[in-house]
Parts: sequence; C-alpha cells; structure tokens
Amino acid sequence: MGRELPEELGTSTGAAAHCAARPIGVCAGCPHRGVFMSINDAIVGAGYKRGEVVVTGDIGCTILGMSPPFLTLWTEVSMGASISLAQGYKYAGVKAPVIATMGDSTFIHGGMPGLANAVWNNVDVTLILMDNGWTGMTGMQVNPGTAMEFQRDPAHQRLDIAKIIPALGVKEFAQADPYDVPALTALLKDMLKRPGVKVILARRECAIQSGRRKVVYGRFHVDPALCTRCKACILKTGCPGLVFDGEKVSIDRKQCNGCGICSTQCRFQAIVRED
Repeated sequence: MGRELPEELGTSTGAAAHCAARPIGVCAGCPHRGVFMSINDAIVGAGYKRGEVVVTGDIGCTILGMSPPFLTLWTEVSMGASISLAQGYKYAGVKAPVIATMGDSTFIHGGMPGLANAVWNNVDVTLILMDNGWTGMTGMQVNPGTAMEFQRDPAHQRLDIAKIIPALGVKEFAQADPYDVPALTALLKDMLKRPGVKVILARRECAIQSGRRKVVYGRFHVDPALCTRCKACILKTGCPGLVFDGEKVSIDRKQCNGCGICSTQCRFQAIVRED
C-alpha cells in the first residue's frame, strides 16, 4: 500500500541492472494504437488543447493509452466506469467535449448500463469502443463478442456489439478501422462537434491473436533515401516494430504485422508499402 518493504524482508538479485529500460506500451500492430493517436489528433484538430478535453479510460489493454507516447487517458477505475465518469464530468460543468474509451469485453461486462444511462439523459459525451475481439490483458480469454469460430462452446451465441449499440438508443453511431488513423481522426473530429451521445466502434482484431495465425496485413520498408531520421514515426506511434540504430530507422519484420499506422505519420513518405 505504498510502504517500503523492510530491508530484512526484501531480496536483492541485481537483476534490475541487466534489464532493458522499457516503458509500458502496446504491442506492435495493436489496433488501440490508432485510436489513441486519433483521439490526440482529433482534439487538436477540433480546436482544443490536449488538457481541455477529458478522456476517461477503462480497465484492460485500452488503459495503455495513459502511457507515453500517447498520454491520452485521464482515469482508470473499474470495468465500465469510463462512460459513467464521462457523464459525471459533464454534470460537474465541464464545457469542453468529454471522451470515454472502453474495450469490447469491458463494455459487455459493465459498460452497457452506463451507455444506457447516457442515452436516457441525453448527455453530451463521445464513447469510443475499442473492439479487438478478445479479453487481451488477462490472458486472451474469449468473451461474448468474440467471433464464433473461436468460441469454446458451439452452443454459445455471439453478441454483436454493432447491434447492441443502436438497440440501446444511440442515434449517432459509426464504425471505423483503427488502422486508418486519418479517417478515424476525421470521424472523431466530426463527432466532437455534435450534441448528445455519440459512439464510435473501432474494430480490428488483437495483434497477438492474429499474429498467432500468421496474419500479415502488408509489407512495409523505410526508404533510406527519403528518411530524414526525424523519428516522428517512432515518437508518435511508440511501436516496438520500428528500430532506430543511431543512423537510420528500419522495420523489424519479426514484429511488424503490416498495420501501416507508421506510414501515416511520415510526412516525407519514407515508409513505403511493398504490396
């Protein structure tokens, strides 16, 4: 609980000195990366400062947006709390837009009542549902929204979140591909200008799970003749599949799944799609 462990009860292995310094981050190819980047870009694009727009987080992989390089999320409390907290901020008098973020399994576990309440009271909030099809952070468990081909019991009936959202009364609803950062940014920027409850369902499968099936969405390389070594691709995405050796940026093919998010961040078009 924040107390120092007495020296006589502690252990010292010296292992820390041999460990690489790594920030908490999302995996290479994780679709959540595109959502965090789009939120940050949309806030600025809509004419606000980053510190003016509250972005509530939730439990699970989605909370990794609180870490560098994104620094997007303000809160983490419990499963489903983000949409309820977002309403609380609006009731407390926050004039700027408030954005809630939530994963698919969290939405099914505890997010639906909060969204229903927002619809009932017509609260001016925007919810981004980050649907990667799995309960990732706790061990890749299936959930009611996981595709039927991966459900462990053939008797299960999959719940389609895309049908649940309109059924709860949401009028402003759109689906988006989180790998397409420019399109998602434009959609969110537009949503932030609209009143009432807005929901964006950002859908793309967990990169770990698709990677286990050897799914690759494309092949990219960095053109050394065009790369200026500004490292904007690394600094904005934080993707471990991008490597800077002191002289040039390259792509680690063992980690890259070809999501293409990094290519959208290079203003010199140095990250080139091969196919």
